[in-house]
Amino acid sequence: MADEDLKLETKCYDANEYGYLYGLNKRIPDEELEKVKPYFRDFRRMDFKEGNIQVTGRPEGWRCLEKDVSKVEEILGITNTLESRQNKVKEAFADPIKKANLMDKSYEWLKMLFEKTGTRPEQDLSRLAVHSTKIYDPQDSFKKGYSKGEGELFIYTPHGMWYIINNSGEFSDKTLNNVKTPQGGAVGHRLMYDDLIDRLIRIYTEENLYTGEKLY
Repeated sequence: MADEDLKLETKCYDANEYGYLYGLNKRIPDEELEKVKPYFRDFRRMDFKEGNIQVTGRPEGWRCLEKDVSKVEEILGITNTLESRQNKVKEAFADPIKKANLMDKSYEWLKMLFEKTGTRPEQDLSRLAVHSTKIYDPQDSFKKGYSKGEGELFIYTPHGMWYIINNSGEFSDKTLNNVKTPQGGAVGHRLMYDDLIDRLIRIYTEENLYTGEKLY
């Protein structure tokens, strides 16, 4: 009988070579693992071009490439497939009302998770940008509002995922800022990489990459 809870989820993102790497969300019997090992690789830090400097998440361990996910799912009888989850998002995005609702809910979850469970270490935006593996800019908000102290970014780094809220406008409370910027600062929340957080970010931002002024 298929395990309805078993699924493949993203474990890390490699900006240089592999893209997203996937792993099982829980342990399976050794005999089951042996069946799918041909599609997995026991990754170590040395397997990446620059160690794990350009990797966000947990690269070490048994991981498979996205192109092999469906093969592993078929062998293990996984019903909660990556394709089915992706199709749900595509179907919602095909309907303007459902798309807006999904994006709103994703934002609410992200805001709650980052603000309630994240940390707020002191940091410099330029340093985050230099070490980033990718930067999402929802609706080009940061690109358009950069000079006015407005906009948001989601920055993937080797040391976590950052939610950056530009907070250097004329009437901003700059005492809240923990991230340095040329304009006067931003509020930053950090979480360690997680498949759910990644999916919510990609939904909310529509995977729109930052293309504004150079941040470093």
